[in-house]
Amino acid sequence: MTFITELLRPSSVLATAVAASIAATPLAYATDDPAPSVDAAVPQDPVSAEIVSALAGSKDASKEALRAFYSTWVGQPIWVRATGGKTDHARALIAALGAATDHALPLDRYGVEALSLAVEDAKTLQDRAEAELAFSKAFLLYARDVSSGLLEPRRADREILVRPERPEPLALMAKIAETEDPSALLSDLPPADPGYAALMQRLAEYRRLARSDAWAKGLRKGPTLRAGDRSERVVDLRRRLIAMGDLDPSQPTQPAQEAGSPDMVVAANDIVTDLPPQGTTDPAIFDPAVQAAVERFQARHGLNMDGVVGPATRAALNADPAERARQIAVNLERIRWLNKDLGRRHVWVNLAGFDMRLVEDGEAIFTSRVVIGKARRHRTPEFSDEMEYMVVNPTWHVPRSIATEEILPKLQADPTYLAQKNMRLVGADAELIDWEFVTPATFPGRVKQGPGPGNALGKVKFMFPNDHAIYLHDTPSKSLFRRDRRAYSHGCVRVQEPFEFAYHLLAPQEEDPQGYFDRLARRGAERYVNLDEHVPVHLAYRTAWVDADGSDQFRQDIYGRDKRVFAALEKAGVSVLAD
Repeated sequence: MTFITELLRPSSVLATAVAASIAATPLAYATDDPAPSVDAAVPQDPVSAEIVSALAGSKDASKEALRAFYSTWVGQPIWVRATGGKTDHARALIAALGAATDHALPLDRYGVEALSLAVEDAKTLQDRAEAELAFSKAFLLYARDVSSGLLEPRRADREILVRPERPEPLALMAKIAETEDPSALLSDLPPADPGYAALMQRLAEYRRLARSDAWAKGLRKGPTLRAGDRSERVVDLRRRLIAMGDLDPSQPTQPAQEAGSPDMVVAANDIVTDLPPQGTTDPAIFDPAVQAAVERFQARHGLNMDGVVGPATRAALNADPAERARQIAVNLERIRWLNKDLGRRHVWVNLAGFDMRLVEDGEAIFTSRVVIGKARRHRTPEFSDEMEYMVVNPTWHVPRSIATEEILPKLQADPTYLAQKNMRLVGADAELIDWEFVTPATFPGRVKQGPGPGNALGKVKFMFPNDHAIYLHDTPSKSLFRRDRRAYSHGCVRVQEPFEFAYHLLAPQEEDPQGYFDRLARRGAERYVNLDEHVPVHLAYRTAWVDADGSDQFRQDIYGRDKRVFAALEKAGVSVLAD
């Protein structure tokens, strides 16, 4: 039996109409405390009295929250007029619910049509009470969804450890009951983040594009395309870049050249035999304008800006508008999950974007490329915590999985491997062990790597103690930062510019943060440095956003989380092509 069905009496209009359309979602609370107790006083308004009577004896937290509100509310009903019909509050709520798809929320979840009909058909006190109760339920459900997310993140993906801050039902009911401008209150429920409103606009645009053929056909498979190539595939590339806004359609094309010209480069296995007359323009030539447009496209998709259309760039070019709309829907949900105070000063790591920034008063004062966990076995989870300290010249406490899976085979090939890598075995004597007979299950002791040039953590690690053993750190493997796809770690996050990051973190507590840090680093000994003010850290996974210049930014779903989250949204009724 659904929640709304349990609320309403079988004989009511809503029992048959609304119960079938409003999802059975329990209300969430910002606290684990039990719902407040209510007294037995009968409210002045008969509709409220009827509601309290109908909910008497309920042990359900959601019903108890509504009973607590109506038992103390002495005003007129919020949604239903005493003479029948909708109040201004009801009309405002119906308008807001009707626009739920603009937020990539499922319209059918809130039973808009049934709610409206129920009010108009409310002839008796019981009907009015049931309509009032159904409106309150729909309001609380919508307020929860649009402000903090439709889904429970970890149910969509076990590595999404984000905990949304759910609105408190009694506080919501008090606000909506007391406001004189319900439309304004409802419009304030979604995240205030400007990026949220920008993505909503893009969702509408990509929905429109998905219903048309504005992007034309994609770029078919073939050899890598480079500046100077001549190919019919360049014609398709040009059309797609124009449709996406990366190439100005008024940009003149390069003049055609005679066949056999030494300056002509023809794409292998993709030769164009019908050359246009000499002196005319040729859209099949990969000219400088197309190259510049490809570079712009690559910048918007987190790809290295080489102006070359290889497999990664072609795959991004071939994403259709419906796919981009799905990405946007997922990222609207992600913004709702983190609709809270992130901290005046906080660290933001976008795993999907392979980058991080230190934000202070809304401005990024430091940015850096990062390397994250490998996509198959060591995916970095999403969660929030607080950075408490940094360790200069850190010791690496090698995880047992790395010791048994990676170090053990090297020890079996060369028993001096630990000494060569400035490592030592704790809890056993490495020189007395015949590594040939050691298995992962019998691996003795623990492996540690001392501070030094070859230390896997580099010169510094940044600690926000958590249950996942994840932290940020330096690395001696700098070459990986040049790649566009940077998923190579065992889960922790490697920072390209760790020293500059350390200087910024120390700035509030050290007069000369750079000098202080550099002195500690030169000493070579491990040193813990506490942060006087803890800094919130948010490991997020954003694959779609609108940047400060108004450009659409998309990133590859390297961990498959977009796919899993959208599947959960779709199961909950979301459709990116819904009006």
